[in-house]
Order: sequence, then structure tokens, then C-alpha cells
Amino acid sequence: MSNSKKPYNLTLGCIESFYIPHPEADYANAQDVVYSMVSSAKNISIATWSCFKDGRELAVKGEVVADLIYELQTKLEMIERILPLAFQAEEV
Repeated sequence: MSNSKKPYNLTLGCIESFYIPHPEADYANAQDVVYSMVSSAKNISIATWSCFKDGRELAVKGEVVADLIYELQTKLEMIERILPLAFQAEEV
């Protein structure tokens, strides 16, 4: 096995470019993934809210909140990409 590194492809850092559904995935799999990601996004939003004292004053470093917001945005973008498959019922 070669130790050579592949050049970094910046465009693959974008969720829309990176996300490719598994060829055997169906709408039920997509629904499970969406459910899991929505649950995770809800937890991230609760964690983000907990970073504020009395809902107004930041109680942690701003970087923590920024990371949580980025994580939430990433989840939402992935959900957005998966939703169309989640609503495609298998044709009989």
C-alpha cells in the first residue's frame, strides 16, 4: 500500500458535493437517517441554547457556539439532501 497522499479536493468539503446515497438505500432507510439526524439537530440546538446564561449572556467561549451552529447547519443541509429520497415510496 502506498503512503502517498491524495491531493485535497476542496469541493468535496461541501456537503452537496460529498453526499451520495448508497445504491441499495430506499425511502425507509432515508426516513431512518432523517429521523436520527433531526434528533441529533434538536440535541445540538439544546446544547447551543445552554451556552447562554439566562438566554442572553454568553456563558462559554464564542468558538464553542460557532462550532455548534456549524454542526447544526451541517445536519440541516444533510437532512435537506436526504428528504427527497425519504418521500419516494417504492413503486409496486
